[in-house]
Amino acid sequence: MRHALSLSLTRRAVLGGLAALALPFPRAFAQDPDVVIIGAGAAGLAAARTLIDKGRSVVVIEARDRIGGRAWTDSTSFGGIPFDHGCSWLHTSNKNPWTPIAKDWNYTLENHDKGDETVFVGNRHANDGELTAYGRAWDKLHDNLAAAGRAGKDVSAASISPRGESWIWVAESWTGPMSMGKDLEDFSCKDWWNLADDEPNLMIKEGFGTLVARYGREIPVRLSTPAKRVQWSGSGVTVETDAGSIKAKICIVTVPLGVLAAEAIAFDPPLPDWKKDAIGGLPMGLLAKAPLQFDGETFGLPANSWLTYKADSTEACFFFVRPFGFDMMIGFLGGKCAWDLTRQGDAAGVDFAKEKLRAMLGSDMDKHFVAGGFTGWGRDPWSLGSYASVKPGSYPARAAMRKPVENRLFFAGEACAGEFAETCGGAMRSGLETAATVEALLG
Repeated sequence: MRHALSLSLTRRAVLGGLAALALPFPRAFAQDPDVVIIGAGAAGLAAARTLIDKGRSVVVIEARDRIGGRAWTDSTSFGGIPFDHGCSWLHTSNKNPWTPIAKDWNYTLENHDKGDETVFVGNRHANDGELTAYGRAWDKLHDNLAAAGRAGKDVSAASISPRGESWIWVAESWTGPMSMGKDLEDFSCKDWWNLADDEPNLMIKEGFGTLVARYGREIPVRLSTPAKRVQWSGSGVTVETDAGSIKAKICIVTVPLGVLAAEAIAFDPPLPDWKKDAIGGLPMGLLAKAPLQFDGETFGLPANSWLTYKADSTEACFFFVRPFGFDMMIGFLGGKCAWDLTRQGDAAGVDFAKEKLRAMLGSDMDKHFVAGGFTGWGRDPWSLGSYASVKPGSYPARAAMRKPVENRLFFAGEACAGEFAETCGGAMRSGLETAATVEALLG
């Protein structure tokens, strides 16, 4: 299909800008480093830079053929428009460690909290009464979630949803699939409540992925080198790869929890039960994007705004309109709907997004359509999802995930970031904090 570009995380779309840069790595691994780091996403890169700056010997291995992990900007598939497959916003930007870096490097930032929202009912704009009903459903859902979270109720968000409200499926779609990457049945009220408020939110015109790649470009990383086994009996650790083994004093594991849950990396001896329980308590959610490029037609919608419609289920797709004025609308969908479309393939995801947009804007939309795509984190073997959240009844999992195993195996990443979980800023914080702990331990 000509207009359904594959945006799966393969090399079919060439990375733009700096997104694939890493220094050449020696033909042989460094001998017996202090620390071996598995994964060159935000957490792994932050940990590596910190430890290298302290004079520690570090080896970083990365399964992909690029650095950045779930931060990836593609600047070639849509005529030069920078499209972030993964993280796009500097959430909680006043506390986000990426914010001062982006400002120092003169990245173009836009405050998105002031963005408008256009709401449709069918093919017309919602009237005042309908907008009031939408706001009421949103407020009731979030009031219920907050009350349950404050009370420490580790129950599903679905169990407290006011599903008698006529606009509840819109409120649920935003709150669950498009925020947590899960339907409300699948995440804990207590976990939701203890996550930091996203605001203030900043967008990066050049792409978040380019920022992360630039941050990591001076760190030696062995690309296309997945870890196969981690041996941690006796003293130290040995990480086995197809390119050889690395012996180190300490290992920092920064891969997404989907990889650990799939047991793609073997641990010898096996991880203790409490760590396995933590991994099991934090299943990966899925947020998918369907970027749709147009020929310059704006459809009368303001740039940097949201386009929403009255949905009758959480199988919804809401749109981010013309980021930075680019000729693109990005459909957002998540949870079970995103997993189902991922299994069906990219063309199904593009068609789904176009169908939802066409229902609002009419069939004339098609003559302005140029190209579309669909992100593939759910089938990417090095992530197997977008980010992790606590399933109902498993709230202690995040704290347990952060704990090291016998001070030799450390774990870092967005899932370990406490209130800043599910964000690239949280992943960086986790990497920095873990590196500081490891440095103190090494003395």
